[in-house]
Amino acid sequence: MRSLSLVIVLFSALLASPDPSIVVIGEISDSQCVFNIHSSDGSHEAMIKTHTLGRNAEECTRTCVEMGGKYILVDTVHNKLYRLANPARAANFAAKRVRVLGVPDSHGILLITSIEAR
Repeated sequence: MRSLSLVIVLFSALLASPDPSIVVIGEISDSQCVFNIHSSDGSHEAMIKTHTLGRNAEECTRTCVEMGGKYILVDTVHNKLYRLANPARAANFAAKRVRVLGVPDSHGILLITSIEAR
């Protein structure tokens, strides 16, 4: 009976542990523009003016990813960047405003559990 009580207490503690998920409101961008590899100001604007990587932010983002960049979530509320553990989940949202539910790891890499356009 004592071991059953211990199992119940441990199971209850697991259920009561806080949910590590966070909600991020932002935009899906790419590492090339965000980290000024192609852009001089961290945005798509400079590249769009040159017409070398696309005519709009979506084309620029997709082109940069095709050239080896990674999708990045830009938290526009807290001015923070998130690398993505599962960037393929962001592919349909290139350069779009999004609401992301995810779980960050100890290195700040975000695992997307859900994503939707805003």
